[in-house]
Amino acid sequence: MAAPDTSTLTSSAQVFTSHTLPQIRAIHKSLHVQIDEKSARLRTQVGNSYRELLGTADTIVQMREDMLAAQDILGHMGGMCGRTVVGTKVSGLGRFRGGEDADTHLSQVARVKLLNACGLAVGRLLKGGPEGRGDRLVLAAKVLVLKRLLVSSFGAIEEAAENIRAAVDGARKSLNSLRRRLLRAVEKVLEKIGDGVDRGDILKALTAYSLASSSGARDVLRHFLSVRAEALAYEFDPEEHEKERDTENVLKGLDLYTRTLLDVQALVPNKLSDALLRLKKQHLLADESLQALEGLRLDIFEKWCGDEIQYFTPFIRHDDLDGKQAKEMLTSWAGKGGETLLKGLRGTLEHVSEFKTIVDLRTNVLQRWIQDGGKARGFDPTVMLNGLREAIDDRLLYILETKVAKLKLVGSEVTATLEAWRPGTTDQHRGLWDEEMLDMDVSGGASHVTNEIISRLYGRNDAVARVVTGYESWHHLIDSVGDLIDQLKRQRWDDDVDEIEDEDVITTRQKLLSKDDPELLQKRLNETIEEAFKDLDKHLTAAWLSKVDSPDNGAIAIYFLRIVRDIRGRLPKLEGIRSFGLESVSSLHEKLASHVSILPLEEFTSTALTRRRVAGRALWEGEPALPAQPSPGTFKLLRNLIIVMGDAGLDLWTPAAVHVLKQIFGKQLVEVWRKELDSEVASNQETGETSEEKPPASEDDSPTEASENLSTNGKLQEGEPKKSKDILIQWLYDVHLLQQCLGTDVSSEESFKTFVEELFKETGLESEARNRLTKASQDYWKRTSLLFGLLA
Repeated sequence: MAAPDTSTLTSSAQVFTSHTLPQIRAIHKSLHVQIDEKSARLRTQVGNSYRELLGTADTIVQMREDMLAAQDILGHMGGMCGRTVVGTKVSGLGRFRGGEDADTHLSQVARVKLLNACGLAVGRLLKGGPEGRGDRLVLAAKVLVLKRLLVSSFGAIEEAAENIRAAVDGARKSLNSLRRRLLRAVEKVLEKIGDGVDRGDILKALTAYSLASSSGARDVLRHFLSVRAEALAYEFDPEEHEKERDTENVLKGLDLYTRTLLDVQALVPNKLSDALLRLKKQHLLADESLQALEGLRLDIFEKWCGDEIQYFTPFIRHDDLDGKQAKEMLTSWAGKGGETLLKGLRGTLEHVSEFKTIVDLRTNVLQRWIQDGGKARGFDPTVMLNGLREAIDDRLLYILETKVAKLKLVGSEVTATLEAWRPGTTDQHRGLWDEEMLDMDVSGGASHVTNEIISRLYGRNDAVARVVTGYESWHHLIDSVGDLIDQLKRQRWDDDVDEIEDEDVITTRQKLLSKDDPELLQKRLNETIEEAFKDLDKHLTAAWLSKVDSPDNGAIAIYFLRIVRDIRGRLPKLEGIRSFGLESVSSLHEKLASHVSILPLEEFTSTALTRRRVAGRALWEGEPALPAQPSPGTFKLLRNLIIVMGDAGLDLWTPAAVHVLKQIFGKQLVEVWRKELDSEVASNQETGETSEEKPPASEDDSPTEASENLSTNGKLQEGEPKKSKDILIQWLYDVHLLQQCLGTDVSSEESFKTFVEELFKETGLESEARNRLTKASQDYWKRTSLLFGLLA
């Protein structure tokens, strides 16, 4: 039960009148508790007052002691302010001030010596030393900062001695020179890539630059990217190189580009900020490397340096560059650097004309980019890869077209030969058994003799050899280009040692570099070759048509046939050029056949066809007697034709050329023979008419004269027709033999068949006799055809 509130009670009577017994007990208990609490507060208050009283008493005692001590001090001071004491102190102070001037002079001398030692130490460190290059640059930067502080510590030195002023002025002038040397050494380290420089040296070089120029991390990164950009541009600047640019500059430029991306991502911002922060953790003179530098002797000269030098700490902003800013700066540099690299690559390729050199460069460039380009975080390596491919492919396509276009030099050589054509000299054919050939020196080896035999066998005189050599040189170039394209198809681009690339990426790149690019080159090669051969075909056709009606068209046709044959013998395996030169071959064969047929037909016409008696008439066989062998004129005709064909060149007589020769020769032979047959028939008719118109013997003539005239006329009338008939029979045999020689295609022509029928009709023989002649001519041709091998 809760106790009633005792604060409302006014008297004890009210307790007993208004409350029950339990309530009265609760009130009693509550009052006892309140009495105890108030007693405890009272005791606490009395104790606190007593302690304060004791503290006041202690303070009074301490004040008394202090006052007594102050009285003692004032008494002592009063005793020391006497006249004698003050005079003594004034004289001592004068002596002390004289010693301070001496210390100042000693301090200046010591700092000048340290200043000179700093200059020598910086020069020595920049030249080389046992330390690493990066360590030497950082130490040289610290010494340079110390020298700058020493120069600044002198301030205005008009009151100093002359030698000290001269030394300080000299040090101030050399300070800028040493700073430039140090910065140039730093740039050399930043520019250099390869096995001799690692990222530790680059980081130390950046630290040295920061010390020497008091630059923060942001300015240091900007300077590093600027140096690398200048180095990249230098590799492709022709004015800066003593020798002509080559592929090594491209590879070095690519290495600079990729190493810059990787170095920046490896060093910035963490490692660079940490390295700059370490410079600020201790005083400059407390650096162990400076203390260990023997030439400075800081153990002696340090105490003569002022506090501003002894306690100097480099102030460098190490936290003004974060990851986002570094990425933006690197991305901007990568865009400009990539443009410089691709522009330099195109400029370098303009000075390279060898297809193989560019293919090798393509292999090296793409391999290096594939190995290192994908390691840079945040950059798509395919962008630069496509840029490199495009630049190299454009140059390859241009060189490919240029090399193929050199085929026109073959046509130019043909035109020049035709313009300078000299009959008997230009078309001179060297025989296989010439005295020059027999006297050839064989000590040079079998290859020389073999080449000479092949050249003579195929009619390659100087005029033909120039064209063939030019074409073979061109063909060798194109073959080498084709081999290099095949080499590109066989290349593998999956050399992923670290296995960080996806299989899809490797497959796509393999298809792009080993399939798409070679197919593009092969397609352009085939197209340009077809265009070049079409142009050459048109050029040769036009050149031939310009000479087709010239007096030397036969020798020129031989020249063209050999050129076309040798070119077609080594045609590239392309469907579009299989018909090269075939359009004009038929015309060339016709002129060749006409040229070869002239001399044999002229001799045959002038000798064989003009004979009026049959040689070997007594050798005729059978009943009626018929010839069993050709006339000497016909045999000589075939022999002369074979000789002329051989003189023109055995290499010319392909089956097509022989077929055209037989056609042309058959037509011309029929024409000249028909003329002779017509003249013979007309002569026989005139002889018959003369015999009929002869007047009878007059009466005045004596019987003896009449009988003599009759006898004479009888002999003429009987003998002359009989001789003509024998010649016609011999001609018929010769014609049948020539039919066997020229073949059924020629003998079946209408003009030839008509001539044979007319000749047979003039002979007056029966069909059986004609069959005997045909059979005899066939047998004779079988026996003797090998004598006329080119016509057989």
